[in-house]
Amino acid sequence: MRKKTAIICLLGVGVGLLAAPAPTICVTMSIVTVTAYHPGVYDPHHNLRGITASGLKVKEGMVAVSRDVERNLNLDFGDRVLLHGLGVFEFQDRMAARCRKKVDIFMDCKKKARYFGVRRYIVLVKIA
Repeated sequence: MRKKTAIICLLGVGVGLLAAPAPTICVTMSIVTVTAYHPGVYDPHHNLRGITASGLKVKEGMVAVSRDVERNLNLDFGDRVLLHGLGVFEFQDRMAARCRKKVDIFMDCKKKARYFGVRRYIVLVKIA
């Protein structure tokens, strides 16, 4: 009878492990400076105006991220990021190597991009 008790006890432990809560998600954040861009605002003579580093045509809802932030958040093209107070955006473009801790939001209107200006200390979070 003792062997049966030991087997039941072991089965109870196995069931307990299956019902354990799922591990929590690790969130990586960065504090960044956010600006807005529009094709032609900075370099109207650029040959690839309107094409992102991922090769897609730029559209509202896309962001360009500086390379240090891209590495810090382990971003891949197509990943979604949350800019606190501004919304969720899709990472599809990369900024020049000289830029640090910076994000550019694409806007389809040049006037809106200029009006947006520069906003500092916005938290960027990668969404799984």
